Amino acid sequence: MVFRFLLFCAAVASAAALLIIALRLLGLEAAGPAGRRLSLMKPMALTGEPFVRRDALWAAGWGLAALAVFHGAALLYCGIFGDGVSYEDFCAAWRKYDAYHYLGIAEHGYAGYTEGGRPLFLVFFPLYPWLVRALHLIFPDWHLCGLLLSGACFVASCVAMHALVIREFGRRTARGSVVFLTAYPFAFFFASLHTEALFLLLSLSCFYCIRTHRWAAAGVLGALAALTRMQGVFLAVVAFAEYWTAERPLDKLRARDWRGLWGDLWGRLFWMAFMGLGTLIYLGLNWQVAGDPFAFTAFQRERWYQGFALFTTSLTKLWNGFLHPSEGYEFAAYTTWGPQLVLFVFCLIFLLYGARRMPPVWMFYYAVCVFLNFSLNNPLSCCRYIACAFPLPVMLAVGSRRCPTGGTLLLVLYGVLQGIFLMAYFAGRHVC
Repeated sequence: MVFRFLLFCAAVASAAALLIIALRLLGLEAAGPAGRRLSLMKPMALTGEPFVRRDALWAAGWGLAALAVFHGAALLYCGIFGDGVSYEDFCAAWRKYDAYHYLGIAEHGYAGYTEGGRPLFLVFFPLYPWLVRALHLIFPDWHLCGLLLSGACFVASCVAMHALVIREFGRRTARGSVVFLTAYPFAFFFASLHTEALFLLLSLSCFYCIRTHRWAAAGVLGALAALTRMQGVFLAVVAFAEYWTAERPLDKLRARDWRGLWGDLWGRLFWMAFMGLGTLIYLGLNWQVAGDPFAFTAFQRERWYQGFALFTTSLTKLWNGFLHPSEGYEFAAYTTWGPQLVLFVFCLIFLLYGARRMPPVWMFYYAVCVFLNFSLNNPLSCCRYIACAFPLPVMLAVGSRRCPTGGTLLLVLYGVLQGIFLMAYFAGRHVC
């Protein structure tokens, strides 16, 4: 009963935050009856600064240092709990969960990497294994190719994050954002043989181009993001939200500015639609390999019991999994189900915090990240997926400017949790 009440409160809070964001996207600054209007905006006194070479060097250096910590922890784990520090043990420490499948697809292709003679692994999007396969033309070891790709994308993501945030919120917030991004308890997935680092780089770069109205570049990057993860195609919706708030197409329509609308069609809307090319390529791949463009949906249900569901349904399943974990997997209550419940509450708090403070397009993208990743019939990897929700570390950096002690304590907690989950991941516990 208590959980249902809390679930109802979460649904109401989510609806309120989404309504505020939607109204702000429509250009409204206040809502409500005359005399009792509620302000929809609580602007932050932050201004952007130019991104210079030393900023790029700082961000790249910080990313390399974080990468060194992640890989150093892997070597330390191998030395303490393994048979000794060796390259094979080091690779085995990172080769967990979906990493097997990405490497298998890279090496054998979708048609060659099967289970029971069926291409079940079509559920994994192709750009990451394709790039690993391309690197294999230079480096003979598959693990090295994957680790190099993830590492390079992670360092580049730190630079892209810094460039994006400094432009809108200033240098201090930009540096804090990169720190919170790398300290996130599940940020070590950026160094692993998974798609997190690649998707983060593409989504950050696409969002930067959307905010700076470089529509052609945004279209290409969005298409690549859609080839990396299903959520990538929703960058097209974010791009449309930015176009709607910045270009005011209804005003052009009322003014009968046909030339302006025609320019919008080919110079902006075309590139938003272009982002769907990544999804079309993926559907074509399904058709080529399995004879059905939507074969992946059947494989998701059959092999991973996965599909879309209301986020309240997902939260209920997480709660039941926490209270009644499967026999032999009792530890999953503390490495999977419990952390995801806590993370949703954490994300919801900052959805409410940022709804009136952050630019509405930022919060729209954040809401897309949170609710898409928590609206799964079998929520297994929400903690990993939310690592790519980059507005969250930005809000943490903004909040820590107002409350430095709270920000410091959160960073300490982040670091402790990251160490715990990283060791659990190396040990093969269910941390995904």
